[in-house]
Amino acid sequence: MFNNFFYGNPVKIFFGKGVVERIGDKTSEYGKNVLLVTGRESVKKIGVYSEVIESLKKNSLKIFELSGVKPSPGLEKCKEGSDICKKNNIEVVIGLGGGSVLDTAKTIAFAALYAGDLWDFFEKKREVKKALPIISVMTVAATGSEYNNITVIKNEKINKKESIWNENLFPKVSFLDPQLTFSVPLKYTAFGAVDIISHVLERYITNRSTTLLQLRFKESLMTTVMENVETVLKNPSNYEARASLMWSSSLACSQMFELGNENIDIPAHTIDIELGGFYDVPHGANLAVLIPAFMMCNIEKHKSNIERFSRNVLKVGEKEKTSCLAESGIKRFRLWLKKIGCSITLKDLGYKKEDFGKIAKRVISNPYWNYDEETVVNILEIFYED
Repeated sequence: MFNNFFYGNPVKIFFGKGVVERIGDKTSEYGKNVLLVTGRESVKKIGVYSEVIESLKKNSLKIFELSGVKPSPGLEKCKEGSDICKKNNIEVVIGLGGGSVLDTAKTIAFAALYAGDLWDFFEKKREVKKALPIISVMTVAATGSEYNNITVIKNEKINKKESIWNENLFPKVSFLDPQLTFSVPLKYTAFGAVDIISHVLERYITNRSTTLLQLRFKESLMTTVMENVETVLKNPSNYEARASLMWSSSLACSQMFELGNENIDIPAHTIDIELGGFYDVPHGANLAVLIPAFMMCNIEKHKSNIERFSRNVLKVGEKEKTSCLAESGIKRFRLWLKKIGCSITLKDLGYKKEDFGKIAKRVISNPYWNYDEETVVNILEIFYED
């Protein structure tokens, strides 16, 4: 059955070739003093940095910059950006890069308006009541941050990652030009595809009550991502495939696919956020191991959903008969992940078994975790090595 729901997404999307040239015009609607947040040198190499600067200057905007955001965004960099905002009367924050850059920009946007300890918000001691306007220019298809109200930040001092979901964290405008993703390294393109799939697959597997419409939405998106990432890995400059991945990324984490559904169980993400406190491994790389591991450890509990995924997305059973559709599907999914260049064991990613106990204790304290501590350890161990 369809549960009642409210849905409203305020983000304005400009999608396609050359849309970034409009950033100066659109940013000027929200203020004149701008903080531009970037990662490392990739945005300069692909030319989008100079394009953004030119457009902002053309519209007489005053630009301040914060660069060097790392793939696992940290609290200290957010504080640095917040200080820049406070000292220079920043009115708009622009994130130019991938999900880590935009998470940092979102956090800076509300930190700039707060005088206390920023980590208070992540520990749920305070709620975000307001934030500076946020603009995004995405260069990676993965997290969907450009179309949602989520930020995830690591506190380096205590090796802890936390997330915030808040309506004030929606970007005002997001610019999505698939051409900007042409130069993304192939392994990160693959990690991004896994992240996109995970945003619908985890809830697809764990949902106890969902609608046929939503199931089919999810199956279509996952199939589309799987087909197009394979195309991109063969031809990185295939615009149509890159465009499909980029828009799939936005939709997958927009919460649109959960409307009317019963629960929001995200087990692999919940474990990964705790792994991120101990190790700096790309998010999508972790998910490539954790999602099949969760499925295998909970195969009886979620058997019908795993069987549906195996049949409708992975096409298990179309040509061959199998006595264990769910298990065959998990095996095929792992083979596909390996095919696109992902590691499929935690040992390959550099994890050590002696840390699993500490990680498990953190996982079960997370409000999104709906299983016991033993389940966490089993998930971490089942595909530790082949």
